[in-house]
Amino acid sequence: MVVVVLVLAIGVTWLLLAGNISNPLSSSLGSIGSRGLQPALFQAAPLRTTHGGVDRVYFISTQSQAVSFRSGRSVSEVRNDYLHIDLWAIDTETATVAWRRRLRTFQDDEREGRILPGFAILGADGGTLWLNVEGPLGVSLADGHAVADVTLIEQRNPALAGKLVTGPGYVAFGKNGLQLTLDDASQWRIDARDLSAAPRDTPAGDPSGIVGAADFRHSATGRFQMRALNVGTAWLGVLTDAEANELSHPAVVPGRDANERPGAMQQFLNENHVPKPLNDPLPQPYRLWKAQVTMVSAAPQDWPKELPNNWGTREEFSRYEALPESPPFLRAGLLRENGSAKVPLWYRDPDSVLVLHLDKLGPAGRLQLSRISGPLGKPVWQLPLPMATLGTVMRGESDILLWGSEPPSSDGRKENGSDENRKLVRINVASGHSSVLDLTAESVTTPVESGAPLH
Repeated sequence: MVVVVLVLAIGVTWLLLAGNISNPLSSSLGSIGSRGLQPALFQAAPLRTTHGGVDRVYFISTQSQAVSFRSGRSVSEVRNDYLHIDLWAIDTETATVAWRRRLRTFQDDEREGRILPGFAILGADGGTLWLNVEGPLGVSLADGHAVADVTLIEQRNPALAGKLVTGPGYVAFGKNGLQLTLDDASQWRIDARDLSAAPRDTPAGDPSGIVGAADFRHSATGRFQMRALNVGTAWLGVLTDAEANELSHPAVVPGRDANERPGAMQQFLNENHVPKPLNDPLPQPYRLWKAQVTMVSAAPQDWPKELPNNWGTREEFSRYEALPESPPFLRAGLLRENGSAKVPLWYRDPDSVLVLHLDKLGPAGRLQLSRISGPLGKPVWQLPLPMATLGTVMRGESDILLWGSEPPSSDGRKENGSDENRKLVRINVASGHSSVLDLTAESVTTPVESGAPLH
């Protein structure tokens, strides 16, 4: 009888791990199934791809679970602790979960020493999605079944066997696909089509199929906001009233006589009398302004014309004007796709930019996104976003995906037991219509499929 009870208890434990089920055996086995499923943590960058004409975005998550049970006649309780690693595929058109596949589960002592941010999406090479799950793991973009791992890569490339370094930073993804480092410091790239290895800088067989993970910084809204857009000699950007007033007047050296010949300090101020990069918007209202930009000599004023001019050129701004129909935007910046983008996102029909801003200061503040058209600064649409911080921007042909987080409600209650909810918002750029997927909430309700073995 004891053996039967133990077998049934183990079976229920695995059923509980597989998804959300009721507890039909509670009457015969006693108290079973404190599921103890915590909300998933999404700590790595997502990836968006339209491979094969299917537009999806992929996420990887880690999730803790404690399962406990006791037999009907026992006073002691058995508890198992698990760490699940899951891969998510999201249908961008509907903002719904296409599938969720369990990649790996660590139990009890196996959980120790695991670096949660080390589980990451690396990039896509054709129909293969490369992941780092304590080593390279290739899965199908279509359904998430495994197609490659360290063992298979070494079988296809005997010269690499036993030499791969799988620690943090040694499994990467670049313009030629999956990058691996060996223990002799040599670097190789793996072709997803046949898993053949070649030196890292060997061109990819199909460069068009190479897609890297999106730019992601947890709670780094300012990284996706920038000051302005330059089009020829025209400048369009966000300024506070104080910034606009200062820039609209000539730079002046404090205490200098108006008749005094300009010196090095005046030259320095002139060169720096331009809008500064928007590293982090001030907690103040901004408006959209325009200005004219011309390139002038960077030589000191009154530089003799008979001497060679090797000073180059610099920008000179003039004719600052506020766009008359531009509303004020709190803590605002022009939206860009990633932190290294030199220009913000801009669109035609009508010519317009996207302004990312706040509705209010303080913990209750939430982000807003507005599409503003030229030349008057007229709003095309304004959309409240269910997030306080932004972590990723992913641009599509006719839409954008924003991934960010929302903290608990102002009364301190935590939804789903989480300190924050990670949310994915799809926005149609033409209409401003949006759909929202709460990934944190989905993580405790969406069924999960077991990982398939290598084919």
